[in-house]
Amino acid sequence: MPPVVQLFALILGVVYTLVGLLGFIPGVVTGDLPGVVGPLAGNLVNVFAVNWLHSLTHLLIGLAGIAASRRYAASKSYALIIGLAYAGLFVLGILTEPVGTLQGYLPLNGADDVLHIVTALLLLGLFLFSRDKRRPAARR
Repeated sequence: MPPVVQLFALILGVVYTLVGLLGFIPGVVTGDLPGVVGPLAGNLVNVFAVNWLHSLTHLLIGLAGIAASRRYAASKSYALIIGLAYAGLFVLGILTEPVGTLQGYLPLNGADDVLHIVTALLLLGLFLFSRDKRRPAARR
């Protein structure tokens, strides 16, 4: 069985790929977000603020997770990079308006903030505590 960090990269990758794809389907994205740039700006499943760039980002993060899940080292790097990015997005989200937009390009709302901090904590925890049990630990 692969290490947990690899399984989580795969699961997160599949989920974020699907979420990214859903963000490009009119009807799944509803409502209007004033000040948000581009098409498909609204709320994904009436909860998460998105636009085309946000959905594209989800899609790319998902595909990167699927690719990273194939190797232990890549999945650890994925966990660190995406974990830090999402922690940063959480801080940015709580410091902005109810729907922060980064000048209209990246809408963030309270639901996004919660998702970002939960994802960041999980990924950073996996980065710090995941071990590849298929290989013996290095001796000091």
